[in-house]
Amino acid sequence: MKKIILILVLMSGIISSYAQQPKLYLKAFGGIHIHNFVYREEVKSSDSFVGWQAGFGFRISYRKIFGEVDFNFIRSGVTVFLEDTIDQELGLDQFNFKLNAFETPLKIGYIPVKTPYFKWYLYSGTALRFNTKGKLELLGEEFKFKPKEVGLKVTNIDWILGTQMDVGWLNIDIMYSLGVTNSTKSNIRTNSHEVQLNLGFLF
Repeated sequence: MKKIILILVLMSGIISSYAQQPKLYLKAFGGIHIHNFVYREEVKSSDSFVGWQAGFGFRISYRKIFGEVDFNFIRSGVTVFLEDTIDQELGLDQFNFKLNAFETPLKIGYIPVKTPYFKWYLYSGTALRFNTKGKLELLGEEFKFKPKEVGLKVTNIDWILGTQMDVGWLNIDIMYSLGVTNSTKSNIRTNSHEVQLNLGFLF
């Protein structure tokens, strides 16, 4: 009987020790976003872009803390409607503007709820955003351009804040990004605000 108790105690210690080891998860995800640019001029104005994103990431957790790095491809776009009479007479009533970017969010945070089937995460961190290329669709034709050709910076730094949940192998992530650096190359201060909603799978 003593041997059985001793074996059970040893097994309990081994399981407890294993449970305290850092855990690594791989994540593939995709979702939608809305991105606002606010121009701090005498008359405040803004532009809103909507789009989708997809990527993958690595997350490691230990007890109640975790860190995560993601690699995210983003496509944003907007349709601009023109009201100028001359443009409308030429058949030019709208054009489509699209912008591609690559983003690497670096997250660190706390796990307030941690059960075998449900986990809740709170995090903050920073993200590096690289504008890669753009596209203009006008009168049935397509024109490609580089971000700097339209006054956008190639590299931006964002501060991020968000929350995510694991329900089994399913991950739901809501992230807000605030631009730390100016989004444009002009002297006009341009603030960037973005909200992403992602649905992912854990491996």
